[in-house]
Order: sequence, then C-alpha cells, then structure tokens
Amino acid sequence: MRPLIDYGDIIYDQPNNASFCERLESIQYKAALAITGAIQGTSRDKIFAELGLESLKARRWYKRLSCMFKIMNKQAPSYLIDLIPKTNPIIRTRNNHIPTFLCRTDCFKYSFFPSTLRDWFNLDEHTRNSESISIFKNRLLALIRPVQNSVFNIFDPKGLKLLTRLRLEFSHLNEHRFRHNFENCVNPLCSCSLNTENTIHYLLHCHHFIHHRVDLMNSVNSVINSFESLSDIDKK
Repeated sequence: MRPLIDYGDIIYDQPNNASFCERLESIQYKAALAITGAIQGTSRDKIFAELGLESLKARRWYKRLSCMFKIMNKQAPSYLIDLIPKTNPIIRTRNNHIPTFLCRTDCFKYSFFPSTLRDWFNLDEHTRNSESISIFKNRLLALIRPVQNSVFNIFDPKGLKLLTRLRLEFSHLNEHRFRHNFENCVNPLCSCSLNTENTIHYLLHCHHFIHHRVDLMNSVNSVINSFESLSDIDKK
C-alpha cells in the first residue's frame, strides 16, 4: 500500500495542509492496526514506534530533501538544477548566501522548490555536506525513523498481538480500558482488588497469576541473568 502512496508524493505533497496530511496518515495508521492487532484508538505515535515506521509526512520530507540533495550536488537533470535561484550580490544581509524564491502566494510558497529549499538550509551543514546520497539518506532517516521493537523471532500471531497491546498500553486490562472510557469498565481496579490492573500489576504482582509468573520468570532468568535486580518498569 505504501508504495502507491509514495508514488509522486514530492509533487502532490502539501506540507501546509493539515487535513490533507491527516487523511493520508490515517491510511498508514489503519494498516498498522491491521498488522499489529492493536485496538482502534491506540496512540499513533506509539504504534508507529512499535513497528519502526516514520509518519508519511516525515517520509515525504525525507524524499523531498533527498531529491534536493541531488539537485544541489548537480546529480539531477540540468532543467531542475537551473531552477535554483542565484544569490543576490547587491543585497548585503547576513543570509545573502542563501538562495530564496520570492513567494507571493501560499500555493507557491509550499510547492516543491520554495518549501524544500527552506528545509534544505534548515538542515545542519554536516548533513547537507554528506559524501553521498546514501549517507545523506541514512542521516535523515536517523532523525525520523524510530527503532522497531523486536519480537525475538517468535511466530505466534495471537501471542504477539497480545504482547503488542501491552506494549502500546491499550489492551483489555481494566486500567487501559478505563483510561479510554470503555462503557463496560467502571473502574481501573484489578479483579484481585489489590491494585489498579495495569501492565506492571498484571505481569509482576497479581496473585491470580502466581503459577504462570513462576514459569515466565524462570524462562526470562535463563536469558537475562540480572533480571531479578531490575526495577518493575525495566522488567515491563
């Protein structure tokens, strides 16, 4: 699906049009829900971070700047290179060395060349002066792409779906459902009545799952020797 959205995106992009960007973003969000089995209403930022996906808006920013890198380094056709305005030697200002477009309308101001040229000069000099396009792209991706959470080569679709919901803090635990105003959840307490039923309580403390927890901890301890000394947050 994403290759279809990517096609021609540096041309049709409208970085100033929030509703346009939101409609596109909702497509990737719905795909992420289908991939992970997460519940509708899960934080978009959290689910993208779980999958290691940058937003489509950030992706278009990355692709526009990658194209501009080729233009500024004369690796693009001359008809594109020639469109970059020359600096004006008559006007003596602090930013005189930065070429700019005279924009009388927002439509032109946010089109490819004026918008991307501004973004180009907002990058740090080290990134702009990358030795190659691949190095430049990697430096941009490091800014926008989160590190995907590992599933440790486990093939268990149902189990991974439940694990992902816990990681995203939107599962069928009472605290998660109460926080998202589920009609059939009147309070966040666990059925054991000892504490709020959140992820830490469910995994580490609820007495309903003592026997299951012993097996879990023995398995984890065989992989992480110092697991018992970790805080509850780190264990989660």
